[in-house]
Amino acid sequence: MRIEIFDVGHGQCVVITSPIGERIMLDCGTRWRSGRFWTPSLHYFRQHISVLGLLNLDEDHLSDFGRLMERCSVGWVLSNPTIGPREFATLKQGGMGAGTSAFAAWLARPKGIPIFPVPDFSPVQVRWYCNRYGYGAADDTNNLSLVVVVQYGAFKIVFAGDLEECGWRQLLAMPEFCIDLMGANILVASHHGRKSGCCAEIFDLFRPEIVIISDDERQYDSQNTDDWYRAHCRGAVRIFNPFERRYVMTTRSDGSMRIEVSPDGGWILLPVTVEDWPQYSPPRGPIRKLVGRNSEAYSATPYGLFRPTG
Repeated sequence: MRIEIFDVGHGQCVVITSPIGERIMLDCGTRWRSGRFWTPSLHYFRQHISVLGLLNLDEDHLSDFGRLMERCSVGWVLSNPTIGPREFATLKQGGMGAGTSAFAAWLARPKGIPIFPVPDFSPVQVRWYCNRYGYGAADDTNNLSLVVVVQYGAFKIVFAGDLEECGWRQLLAMPEFCIDLMGANILVASHHGRKSGCCAEIFDLFRPEIVIISDDERQYDSQNTDDWYRAHCRGAVRIFNPFERRYVMTTRSDGSMRIEVSPDGGWILLPVTVEDWPQYSPPRGPIRKLVGRNSEAYSATPYGLFRPTG
């Protein structure tokens, strides 16, 4: 199994490729800075994405949604199933960007008979959890994030969206969620490593080897959480430099990265060079790639709950 975590600044875009070639993309953030840009819709131009999982429904996670749906073949979309067109419009009363507007239009569109079969990621297991939208539960996009657990053999990685502390505590009321956190090797920190996403209670259940943060350059004190996460990690040496033990890695400092996972659960984390493009000169021609449940929460395996794209 391969996991690619792309540097998109303050946002997220992750692509997981199973041993049989099925792809799941988690969020579709983009990077525009220093006169250059990168977007998943160009990186994967005209390629097939089996599932597009939207962990958080804010612009930084959805910025390439419209272009991705046009330029790539997307089989299914996975998002919080308690958020429909009306709920999304309520959440976005303050305004929408290009990505959230494209998602709102897609969400409101009638869905026909699915064109693509429900993907089979075996032997990779993909499980997800989220809070319900509604009064007395979660009523903001951060705490309605999906938490996605991906497991391959003995290896387990947790993607936490933009979940904040109160959202974590709601999910911790679910026994199956707590069990699924146990034994995780890697945590991709919630809310881009912001303090609002730090929840000490989750580390009563597992102690990851390393925490990965997808974020932009430091601008606020709320981003200074590296030491806090470090105190909750075991440390890992299966990284860029095998002689260095790392506890926290960030896309702002380490750039894009790739995790290679073997069938026995062994893993190694490597740097990856990702082609981007100058903003003043759009690329022409084909794009090359360089190398359980309670009153307030909801969980399920994704099968049968993906929304077809057609």
